Amino acid sequence: MSRVQPLAPPWSEADAAEIHSWGHPDRTYEPLLLVRCLQRHPKLAHRLRKMGESLYVDARLPARVRTIAILRICALVGCAYEWGGQAAFWGPLAGVSDEECDALVTGAPANWTAAERILIDAIDELERTGSWSSDTWDALGGELDDGQRMELLIAVGWYRTVCTLCNGLALPVEGWMRPWPLSAA
Repeated sequence: MSRVQPLAPPWSEADAAEIHSWGHPDRTYEPLLLVRCLQRHPKLAHRLRKMGESLYVDARLPARVRTIAILRICALVGCAYEWGGQAAFWGPLAGVSDEECDALVTGAPANWTAAERILIDAIDELERTGSWSSDTWDALGGELDDGQRMELLIAVGWYRTVCTLCNGLALPVEGWMRPWPLSAA
């Protein structure tokens, strides 16, 4: 179980409204364990939701690019919880196959485009150095404009923070989430 006890029902009207406001409107899963833990600190939870939402609403990054980047940073920091949710829910919506999701963890070969290989290498460099070289910035510019590259930096940094939170709370992968690839264990 997690290090913070998740808020359990029955919830107050305010808590229920906040908890149910997280995630995609078409989701079929129950409120996330992460969200129910965060609701122990409602003001912080509200602010975090707004930031996360901003990466999806009126976002400029293509969904597949954003999802590959998020899955890769989750893999690099070993966050099975966030990776599992992203792979199970957003992977199919963004056209990232199960094999590709797993390859971002295991390093197995996948049929990445040249631009996707540049993207994955850029996420690796960002995690390794905290920045991008001029060559990487320019290489990403083959497919992404300045605004999209800034959005990519923010998305990766944001999900790095989310992964740190999930790992620090010791959140177990939920039943509907994609399990961490065994070959990566």
